[in-house]
Amino acid sequence: MAVHIFLINEENYAISIRRGLAAIPSGTMPDTNDQIISRLSLVKEGDAILFYLIGKKQIKGIYMAYGKPFYDDTPVWHSDTGQIYPYRVRIDNTDMVFDTPVLLSDIFDLRDNGKIWTFSLQRPNGYSNSMFSISNAEFTEIRELFLKINPIFGRPTPISEPYRHFEANLMQRLHFDSQGSPKYESGLTAIFFNGLADGRYKDSLGHYTDYLAYVPTSFQKEIDGLLFYSDIESPNRVIAYGLIELKRDIFNEDGLSQLLRYEDWFLKKRAGGDSRAIRTVAIAKRFDDRVVDYVRRRKQFEGKAVRLLRYDCTNGEIALSEYNY
Repeated sequence: MAVHIFLINEENYAISIRRGLAAIPSGTMPDTNDQIISRLSLVKEGDAILFYLIGKKQIKGIYMAYGKPFYDDTPVWHSDTGQIYPYRVRIDNTDMVFDTPVLLSDIFDLRDNGKIWTFSLQRPNGYSNSMFSISNAEFTEIRELFLKINPIFGRPTPISEPYRHFEANLMQRLHFDSQGSPKYESGLTAIFFNGLADGRYKDSLGHYTDYLAYVPTSFQKEIDGLLFYSDIESPNRVIAYGLIELKRDIFNEDGLSQLLRYEDWFLKKRAGGDSRAIRTVAIAKRFDDRVVDYVRRRKQFEGKAVRLLRYDCTNGEIALSEYNY
């Protein structure tokens, strides 16, 4: 189960709960909107939904996604800027909707203890996130906090004005070039993450049990994608990670350098120095000869593999195949 946090003010939070709806605003550029779609494309029915109340600095929840995300520009929320928040997903109650919220200071305490590490209110460029996702392990910590401070909780209040059903339509709003390929890298990312959420790439990427997008690092960069692989007999114990970097066209030396920097950071910060626990993956349409040569020599002399996967895009879906070197 994936877990997603939407940022919202207190007034609009009340509207969201009344209408059974979570949303993020649109951007002003096509590439920006494709990137917004790429974040929402991770959401599937049954995922956990939390709300971070801006100004109050607290987290409310726990709700669940009811269906897949969609685009609809019917006005719903109050906005001083006239923003419509058209990228939406319907939500429903769970058995755990708590009166007492988790405070941001509690999250910081967990982060100081190394138990929270993908919770990110801001992106590396300094702009505020409108929605982000966290790992199952982090969600477990937050859920336990909710239970500690809410020893008694009643039945959730029914959604009083449930929003009407919309078919999932976000993928149809992406931008493609004349050859049918994603026009922007964020569009490729959106298609890929949508496929991850649907479990479409397990033949290529293995049986991952959790996944994240735009994972923050300590050096103001975001890892495109992160996969978690759990022990079959102990599902809560993660035994390996997949680090993924995507390029819309050619994967060059700059992309490889970035990916290897992620690998080194993750090895030190999250994998406890165990290089066997990291599966490094580059996905692109083409690969620079110098990248292929370096990856080949790295495997030969250091025993460290970087998987190169080529993608093909047909009818808005991508297929992955091994690039043999």
